[in-house]
Amino acid sequence: MAAEFGHCFRDLGRSAQATERGAGSIFGDGLNNRSDFFATMVQAEAYINQGEATRGYEIAMSALRLGEGLKSARCVQYVREFQDRVTDSMKRAAEFRDFAEQARGFRLWRQVGAPS
Repeated sequence: MAAEFGHCFRDLGRSAQATERGAGSIFGDGLNNRSDFFATMVQAEAYINQGEATRGYEIAMSALRLGEGLKSARCVQYVREFQDRVTDSMKRAAEFRDFAEQARGFRLWRQVGAPS
């Protein structure tokens, strides 16, 4: 339920609530990697939308690590949405370029056709 609240708050543009509610949905126990991946991507985006890009990119990197063992069109879609929601001005920042360089090492990022 916490993951669904995180998704809803993200979609409503209420990033602070998305990070608060969504954090409780990440188990990190290795048994729920797919669910953790989705919740982690939502958390990453919510932090970026709050102006905490460094934290958001760190969390996105964690999600990409989780995604290495997953084969799911929905996972690819989440990465695509994440890339689409990062604004052009954010993509020009050195912080994003550093993140994108590291992200290229992950299968899901490459599958989407990673922006530089």
